[in-house]
Amino acid sequence: MNKLVKEIEFSKLRFAYLTVKGFIEHESRENVENLKIKIAEDLSLYGDDNYDLLLKFVKKFELDYSDFQYEKHFQSEGELFGSGAALYNLLALSVWLPLKTIELLTFNKIKIKRLEFLKSRNVSDMTFKDMLTWYIEGKYATSNDVKYRIKKKDIL
Repeated sequence: MNKLVKEIEFSKLRFAYLTVKGFIEHESRENVENLKIKIAEDLSLYGDDNYDLLLKFVKKFELDYSDFQYEKHFQSEGELFGSGAALYNLLALSVWLPLKTIELLTFNKIKIKRLEFLKSRNVSDMTFKDMLTWYIEGKYATSNDVKYRIKKKDIL
């Protein structure tokens, strides 16, 4: 699949980057360190958490979501916390919470790996770069669909 290459002004790209980054950091309470950060896997926004994030994102920036397929990117709350997955995730959580408490009490000098939930099917997740592309386009598109190139006048 060929990416659509679009020219964009540096100032517009920078504004979009800072806007989307700020939004994600505010909503997730996590630092977004690069464009490859994944909403579920890296920011631990699973089920209703990522659904709420995307709903706020679409509403706040008045984005077209008609082509967006949630189930392609994320597990639903029911899939994550259904009977078998619920038992596994509950046990994992009961081990992870005390370890996370230790991390907090040591002021992050001891780092604990993020909790990984058991998943019933594979999904693609969504990256900061995908959300940035969606924001710039105003309608659902991912970084696999569009590539941005800085306008030449901005380079000189």
